[in-house]
Amino acid sequence: MFNWRNFSWKHLFVVLLILHILPLWIFAYFPSQDGASHIYNGLVLKEYAKHENYTMRNAWELNITVFPNWLSHIMLLGFLYVFPPVISEKVFLTIAIGMVPFAFFYFLNAVHRGEKGQYVYAWLGFPFTYNYLLYMGFYNFQLSISFFFFSFGFWWKHKDDMQVRHLACLYVLLLLTYLSHIASYGLVVLGISIAGSCLWGAPAVAAAWRARREGFAMLLQSFVVSLKPVFRFLLYMVPMYFVLLEYYLHSMKQHQQGNHRGMEWVWEYFLGIKSIVYFTDWHLPVHYCVLGLLGIALLISIGYRIRRKEWVRPTDAFLLIAILFTYMFVRAPWSYGPGGWINDRIHLYILLMMAAWFIPNMGKYFRYAMAACLIVFSLIHFGRTAYDHARIAPEIAELVSGTHLIEPHTTYQIRSMEEGWHKSEALGKIEYVTPFVHHMALYGVYAKDVAHLSNYEAEFYYFPINRNAENAPENYKDLWYHQASTDYVIAWYPPDTPEFHAYTADHEIIHETKHLQVYRKKRAPGPMLDLWDKTETDNLIIRFDMQPNGSQTAPNHHAIGPNTEYESGKFGWDTRSPHEGYRVDRRTTRVDRRTTALAQDGVWGQRDAAFKIDLPNGTYRVTNTFAEREDATHTLNLLANDRQILKGFTISDDNDVLQHTYTVEVTDGYLTQVIFTPKDRVRLEDDWNNKNHFWIWNGCTVEQIQPK
Repeated sequence: MFNWRNFSWKHLFVVLLILHILPLWIFAYFPSQDGASHIYNGLVLKEYAKHENYTMRNAWELNITVFPNWLSHIMLLGFLYVFPPVISEKVFLTIAIGMVPFAFFYFLNAVHRGEKGQYVYAWLGFPFTYNYLLYMGFYNFQLSISFFFFSFGFWWKHKDDMQVRHLACLYVLLLLTYLSHIASYGLVVLGISIAGSCLWGAPAVAAAWRARREGFAMLLQSFVVSLKPVFRFLLYMVPMYFVLLEYYLHSMKQHQQGNHRGMEWVWEYFLGIKSIVYFTDWHLPVHYCVLGLLGIALLISIGYRIRRKEWVRPTDAFLLIAILFTYMFVRAPWSYGPGGWINDRIHLYILLMMAAWFIPNMGKYFRYAMAACLIVFSLIHFGRTAYDHARIAPEIAELVSGTHLIEPHTTYQIRSMEEGWHKSEALGKIEYVTPFVHHMALYGVYAKDVAHLSNYEAEFYYFPINRNAENAPENYKDLWYHQASTDYVIAWYPPDTPEFHAYTADHEIIHETKHLQVYRKKRAPGPMLDLWDKTETDNLIIRFDMQPNGSQTAPNHHAIGPNTEYESGKFGWDTRSPHEGYRVDRRTTRVDRRTTALAQDGVWGQRDAAFKIDLPNGTYRVTNTFAEREDATHTLNLLANDRQILKGFTISDDNDVLQHTYTVEVTDGYLTQVIFTPKDRVRLEDDWNNKNHFWIWNGCTVEQIQPK
């Protein structure tokens, strides 16, 4: 039988932690704004190296540099090797959410170690676990909250005995904070600096003041001796300052001024504790009560100090930190360049820093009452959160109900009426987050090689996936509104506007619910066989001459220029590459005259290029023609319907024309050949003598061997 007398705060902590994790696993989708986009981009990171994913590679390029905002992508990338996409998000969130109360408990334990009631205010960590920035989908920042408190707590615990092993652990924790988010990294470095100044700088000044009457030499000696801990502290802090300064100077170079929200917004946000408000203002009355409760704790802590004449405590540093963070919250811009929500991020730490300053040991009944109030507040906050999850879950399920219809090697865009992303039948107008807009990213994670063209992360340098610079339009708006080749359009609360109807004019609805419409680009009923010739055995055959635009075409061949786009039922490039044609004055030949005509010109490129042909199912013989570039050697690879055909196929300047023939079984009504170099490298304009910089493709013949 369970004995309640054995039920300790540790058991209660586990119960609350499990409660806070349950909504992640009970409901199919976590209703954050940007979260699903992180899943999609994690999948792009995982699949990008595979050349058969030519649609992704055509749309995106990797931004593999060290910068904040990396850690969640690395974690999701790892989880995607083990779990399906949505489960990977759940595993990640279980860690990111579950670590916050752990880290805050660890922090307060380090600060108030050995005091009675050291965990009284630690329960405040639970309501800040589910916060506004988490529901915005800022997963990196959510991770950084935990690393902020682990870093600060570890430093405080070992500040008086900072050995090499302790310093190594501190640097690792701070590196994880930096890789999570620069705001938390900057704040924890600032917080540690203030605490170190209070702990060692203030005593040095006090010692010098006491020695002032003994002469300048004694004053100076006393001051220098007292400053030794400060010098040691600054010595190991220098690398942290360097990282912060480098990021600051880089940001200043790119962005000269920020955008402020105004004082009315600032105070409304502060008093409503809106860093933990996300769907509606239901929480606000409860938050006012919490502010009152913490105000009482503040007054009691001050009274306790006055009564005991305890004018100075080491933890006074946290009061100073909280005051400085409050000033920064009021004065800081809301956004700076592409980075925003600066006030929100600072605000989240203010009350938690104040909690470290409060006196925990103020009588048994006060401790129990304060802990009980904070626990009740946590349960109310969590209960409303879980309730809102339950109400919004069916709408998100409706939103993603057409994901199974997306086919491999395709692209899609999203649309909605202007207020559609904020609209919810269950919650009404959602003021603070839009949990629908980026859940559309889930349409890109279930089928192979799907390009989500509304991927907002690709527009910013601080994400690991960027738009393919060679293929991107002049600006994001062009891509958003004028992507004529989009295979699917996903419309949530479809806008009844002329622009939307014009955009979907060449699409047809393949899935429709109350608020959702899924459009697919109209397709030909089948391959256009009138474009094909017949062999002597009455089998189909089609020939292609790949060449610069306007060049002379070989007899009985279809001209394929660099800009011959794929058309349903026909053929063409299914990627933006190749960009250019290629001509050569060829005087010799080792094959027949027709092949020589093909070899006079071709197309070339450095990025992957996919050539797609619609044809009846069956077995085909495919012959490709390749030719050398004068005084240059190049190596190419070739895939056919995701099967490796050529690997490291080298064409040197000793060869005039080479042909390669293979057979392929077509079962899906198309043949897609992907040509690429063994490696993607940066090429100098005059550097043609090295291998692997480019490929040249001159012609292709597809001959039916056996119809299905």
